[in-house]
Amino acid sequence: MTRILIVDSNGPGLPALGPGFAAVLQAISRKITCWLCAPYLGQGLPEGPFDGVVFTGSGVGWCVDAPEGRILQDIWRQVVCWKVPIWGSCNGMQLAAFMLGGRCAASPHGDEDGLAKAITLTDIGRSHPMMQGRAIQFHAPAVHRDEVERLPEGAHLLARNDHSSVQAFAYEAEDVSFWGTQYHPEFSLADVETWLADRSKPLPDTEERDGQGDLTLATRTLELQNWLAHVTSRHRTTGAK
Repeated sequence: MTRILIVDSNGPGLPALGPGFAAVLQAISRKITCWLCAPYLGQGLPEGPFDGVVFTGSGVGWCVDAPEGRILQDIWRQVVCWKVPIWGSCNGMQLAAFMLGGRCAASPHGDEDGLAKAITLTDIGRSHPMMQGRAIQFHAPAVHRDEVERLPEGAHLLARNDHSSVQAFAYEAEDVSFWGTQYHPEFSLADVETWLADRSKPLPDTEERDGQGDLTLATRTLELQNWLAHVTSRHRTTGAK
């Protein structure tokens, strides 16, 4: 079995994101087992070993470089020492960018809620294993205010759109293997609708619905499918713990 640790970046008063992320990963593969950690609820890292780590998105009102983000920063430093593949969605991707030397800030275009439209692969993205199976341009569930303003040196930009210049990136070094997206391949449109409703925001008009086009489970989770293949391949080849 492949062992995945999911770090839930939400805290008190916000919905837990880890269980839903685990359900999606286990829908992709029955050969994985998920452990959950919610550091903002006082939960420390469980004992490993783990084959991969996921950092979820977050509904907090501060950016990852704020003092409140130090808890997640400490968790990042610990899991990087394990030298296993790391995935980040939204806030998780921003955390990785910041910790690897990049910069994050509020988007000058405001919130991107409901659907990230016309996400376009870069030339590198078209050949990168994370984006295998993706059309050159696609839509994906999105809920975010902050974004990556500057990528860390050595990172590979994989996708962008008119709203955010960084919609997906990868970073590979001797000690760090990170893949992540600004959008949410783990979210269904119903998840986004619930998230927005809790904040008294309507779902923007869209012809995309679950079960159609880019939002079918098989299509919207392509990056996660590819990441799990990366995790299992790396574990099998290196015996990484």
